[in-house]
Amino acid sequence: MKRIISILLILGLCTAGCIGDSPYDPQAQCGTPTNLTFEKGNNLLSWNMISQGEGYYEIQYGEPGFSLGKGTAVVTYKNSYSLPLYKNNKYDLYVRKNCGTANGRSNWAGPITVVASNTTTCVKPGYATYSKTTSSDYSSTFDATVSWENDVISMYETVLTISSAPPAGGELVTGQKAVYIGLSKTMSYNFFVRKRCADNTFSDFYGPYPIKWN
Repeated sequence: MKRIISILLILGLCTAGCIGDSPYDPQAQCGTPTNLTFEKGNNLLSWNMISQGEGYYEIQYGEPGFSLGKGTAVVTYKNSYSLPLYKNNKYDLYVRKNCGTANGRSNWAGPITVVASNTTTCVKPGYATYSKTTSSDYSSTFDATVSWENDVISMYETVLTISSAPPAGGELVTGQKAVYIGLSKTMSYNFFVRKRCADNTFSDFYGPYPIKWN
């Protein structure tokens, strides 16, 4: 009886501690990223693209030895990300794939321990994506919800225009998406986004990113 109780206790502890931020999640149906590399010039973390499971990638980074779940978190749909690091500081870097509710998350890959050779704390977004809806097939307008690569913490300035030239400025957005309502289905638009830095300066604009109905 004591042996059975001990086994159940161990299983209970594993259920509580082996899922989520644990690198030993037995429920994961995603492929674990491999071949983590770090380019010092632009603090670019990259890894092999994993075809197993639809989803995106989660990065965590922090001082060496930090506990997973307590680092700085970043989300990206690409297999690389230029991290906002400070020159001469040492960091541990991890990455895993998130395949959604059905397939869970992969194991964490890492850590790799790096020393930043440059300060890149204000990096422009690397991509944007959007979804579109319309009230009916006969409507002449549509709505677009645009999201972009972000660090979850910073504020971003966004612009939607018909020009392909980088704008002088835009609208400051608190979240990680911008919603545009009543766009014409017969027109093509260009989206721009840039990051507001800690010293209230801005990164370069990402864009033009085309948005249209068809």
